[in-house]
Amino acid sequence: MLPKIFEPESEYDLIRLGKDNDGGYLVEKNSVLEAKGLISMGISYDWSFEKDFFNIKECPIHCYDPTIKYSSIKKFSRKSIIDLFKIKNIFNKNQLKNNIDNIFLYNSYKKFFSKKVIHYESSIGIGRNKVNFSELMNRIKLHPVFLKIDIEGSEYRILEDILKYQDKITGMAIEFHNIDLHKDLICDFIKRFNLSLCHIHGQNPSGTDYLDINNDPTQVEMTFSNTKKVLSNNSKIPHILDQPADSRFPDVKLNFSNK
Repeated sequence: MLPKIFEPESEYDLIRLGKDNDGGYLVEKNSVLEAKGLISMGISYDWSFEKDFFNIKECPIHCYDPTIKYSSIKKFSRKSIIDLFKIKNIFNKNQLKNNIDNIFLYNSYKKFFSKKVIHYESSIGIGRNKVNFSELMNRIKLHPVFLKIDIEGSEYRILEDILKYQDKITGMAIEFHNIDLHKDLICDFIKRFNLSLCHIHGQNPSGTDYLDINNDPTQVEMTFSNTKKVLSNNSKIPHILDQPADSRFPDVKLNFSNK
């Protein structure tokens, strides 16, 4: 079972940003509206969250991801044309839609990343060719900001930095990886974070591959807000807007302990 502190205390005014299934996050509406900028760490070939955010709040957006470049996006788009005609994909509605969207990915990238929306080909952290958290907070200049974080396990390296800047953050959507190994660290972070936990969602990539021996997910998304609007005193998990990351498998059921 997941620690009690992982369960939101109330129901909040949540909206969904990003595409269906993997890539979409539930966030607290006011934390988006009151943000003066968005810092997104980890986008890969999907900036649907950032586009939806920009449509609601037209503000500076800084995206960080060293894994994608112009050349790799072109190759990915060409590969999607080939994948479009594979038999197994033709009869998969979601995969078919994704392949069609990916064909036009290069044009989408050029159109979206403009003056207000910047893609930095940098990793977040400490070391050569990496940007530390202080640098990216100073670079965007306008505060407070909303944070979206999906950096494949490196999130634990920046938790202390997030706490240092928490007064300049309206909200945050973060994906925690390998939580079975880091539960104590996450619990400590939630206790010290001034923003309230508004939502939690378990990830289900490849079905049960991401479940531990207790059938708890080893990967979860959490949403925090400091501008929350409480709808009721009872949290709703799962939320009506939740979707499984992998549409081929059911969503992960979350169970919380009493302590």
